[in-house]
Amino acid sequence: MLNKFVASTLLVAGLVSTATASTPIYSTDTVWKVKDQQAFTALMNCDTTASACIAKKMKQLGASSSVLKFSAAIKHEGYLVKFQEQGKVDLGTVIYPFRANTNSAYMLLNGQPSIVDTEIAKITGLEKDTSFKELNKKYKNLEFWGTNAQFVKINKTNAGTNYVFNYLLKDGCRACAAPASAQVEFRFNGQGKFLGTQFIKIVK
Repeated sequence: MLNKFVASTLLVAGLVSTATASTPIYSTDTVWKVKDQQAFTALMNCDTTASACIAKKMKQLGASSSVLKFSAAIKHEGYLVKFQEQGKVDLGTVIYPFRANTNSAYMLLNGQPSIVDTEIAKITGLEKDTSFKELNKKYKNLEFWGTNAQFVKINKTNAGTNYVFNYLLKDGCRACAAPASAQVEFRFNGQGKFLGTQFIKIVK
């Protein structure tokens, strides 16, 4: 039987933590219960790379050891503001106070690895899709926008748990037209092991 403390490195897009887990690491105790403006004001006094300063400011505002542990796991770039227990793999919402745009994102927690980021650079199979090709004739700079994912649903089957998100397709820039979205599934097996992402369809 695989020792629950063994960690394996997986080079998979959207994967930010490599620790395997047989019991939940993160929970409602990991959520930092603080007003956003209060947190932003305090943290802006720190340099974005000053982990010690960020941790100190968070602790001064009541962040528990569980809260700080999660923040450290994502390099103190943000903190957990919402946790939804869903079984083998849970859904979390993270705030990134230092960003100019897209200050929040979903993360999939407590599976294997313990943190899977929904911010992804690309999705295999998208550009070969017929609907994407048709859209690309009109929107010449159409591209996958891998941040700000919209949660759609959870599909639970005997084989495992799949999280479905929509990602905007934009015509070349943040402020440009977004004529459609790409629906993407994050797939986990019955033990909560992350199997990767899969393009599903274009949503108009």
